Amino acid sequence: MLNEQEVLEDAGLSANEAKIYLLLARSGKLKATEVSVKTGLQRRTVYDTLSQLEKKGLAGRASISGVLAFTASPPSSLRTFIEGKREALEGILLGLSKSYEAEDRVDVSVMYGNAGIMTVLLDILGLKPDCYYAYHGQMQFFDSMPKFMQIFNDKRRNFGIRTKYLLIDTPQVRERAPRMSLATIKFIDPSTISPGVWWTYADRIILFVLPKCGESLTIFIKNKELAKTFRGSFERMFKSIKQAPLKTR
Repeated sequence: MLNEQEVLEDAGLSANEAKIYLLLARSGKLKATEVSVKTGLQRRTVYDTLSQLEKKGLAGRASISGVLAFTASPPSSLRTFIEGKREALEGILLGLSKSYEAEDRVDVSVMYGNAGIMTVLLDILGLKPDCYYAYHGQMQFFDSMPKFMQIFNDKRRNFGIRTKYLLIDTPQVRERAPRMSLATIKFIDPSTISPGVWWTYADRIILFVLPKCGESLTIFIKNKELAKTFRGSFERMFKSIKQAPLKTR
């Protein structure tokens, strides 16, 4: 679990900005020399960092007996700062998305760890396809990132994004399967277990490599024809399996 400083850094503050903001928020007014002593930062660094916090609306200054002191803005100002960044991001997303989603573009990305998996899940929520397809999985993400999967599942249900799964037929997978909402699921031969799991949606095709030990690997391919071909193969395989599908709500 991230600590307070790590959360602020993830929100867009530098390490020094986060450190000084937290100090001021807990200590009240402090002189630059006091900030320097308590943080171990050089005074020049302290002044530069305080200046950046002021520009971001996260710190202010006051004079105490003719000596300059600094104070943190209310913690609610952090929300304003983050919302301002979000608005700026929204302002450029449309143009970037038009360029990225151009049909004649082919893109390949390789990502590592849970961050790569999360990128794919967030991409699905952002694109809101009617359905996404998963082949050869064991629903391992419920083990590696249970809280995020619950959030993803809830949002996907709210958006009405359905899924079709061809899952490895093991008792553990059978137990997990009902957790996935808006799903149509069939089960495949467990003797074919491998670390590779394929997903496709929109014009994306994804290969997750999920070794038992070590970091996972996500290969993200944007290619309309490849995704279309994979989706057609998936549907033919799904129909060829003579079993009643498990359907979840």
